Amino acid sequence: MTARRDKLVKVRFSQEEVSLLETLRQSAGLESCAVFVRRRALEPEIGTGAVAELIGRVAVTLNSEDVAPKQLDQLALLLDGLTLELRRVQRR
Repeated sequence: MTARRDKLVKVRFSQEEVSLLETLRQSAGLESCAVFVRRRALEPEIGTGAVAELIGRVAVTLNSEDVAPKQLDQLALLLDGLTLELRRVQRR
């Protein structure tokens, strides 16, 4: 049985962050943003599968012919996530 969740944490995101969060949530196959954020925060050991996925996303963005400034912002977020994942995998 899951413990009752009675604590509320408010977090503000920019529109770009929400878009990236939604993309990551969909690729993880999770049903809600809350579940995705909770799992990423509380179960951070995602492993090499996440690293491979992030590398693929970076490559797709870089291979597109017209890279818009918004895509570069998303690319920066993806690279940041990739760096974090690589550090986690290295610690094992």
